[in-house]
Amino acid sequence: MVTTCSHIFCVPCSQSEQCLTTTTAERTCPACNTELSNPDDAVVTQLNPTEDYKTSVLSGLSPNIIMECAGRGLAFYSYQTSQEM
Repeated sequence: MVTTCSHIFCVPCSQSEQCLTTTTAERTCPACNTELSNPDDAVVTQLNPTEDYKTSVLSGLSPNIIMECAGRGLAFYSYQTSQEM
């Protein structure tokens, strides 16, 4: 699971902390206690997606949206790498 506050948790841990519950009003990040009130504030993702998934996930989107997604992905990766150090 990945949160909008840039924390990553395994699915069993996120379920035990109730990050993935359907009542979004009660969800908080276990690492920093940020409120996760929007449905997309905590999502389950594959860290090693298949080639088919990578091919189809951005299909049909405008180049501007694709570049925005790529920029956010790079920023997230950079943040995670700096946190590991």
